[in-house]
Amino acid sequence: MLGISLLVLIFMLLFMVVPYLIAGPPTPLFSIRNHDVGVHELRVEVYDSKNSSMLDETYKLSAGEEVYHPKPFRFRVPGFEIVDYTFKFTLDNMSTEIYSTNVQPWNTVEVELYADYAEGRPLSIGEITV
Repeated sequence: MLGISLLVLIFMLLFMVVPYLIAGPPTPLFSIRNHDVGVHELRVEVYDSKNSSMLDETYKLSAGEEVYHPKPFRFRVPGFEIVDYTFKFTLDNMSTEIYSTNVQPWNTVEVELYADYAEGRPLSIGEITV
């Protein structure tokens, strides 16, 4: 029985601790950066694959401000949950963009408001994986 417990502990270390040592701590669920000179309000809604709401937050961002939202625990453990999620971003109650992705410990959805390279669009949404 002790041998099995030791084997389980070693298995957990290999798949939970070693990735953290190699890749570092998990990245945020999403980040938002305001490149505009004015204040903007961004509503962020996150839905799982069954269309159940996981998050509904509104952020007021001043010029140059950046905010991050941490990942819930289930996304911090590699392989614990692999499900597609839909992010819905509504800027100033006028412009809405939808972005779908598979949330994992080391990927982050990045939203930039009025970035120079947004080509006339107020929201630029992308994803970074470490």
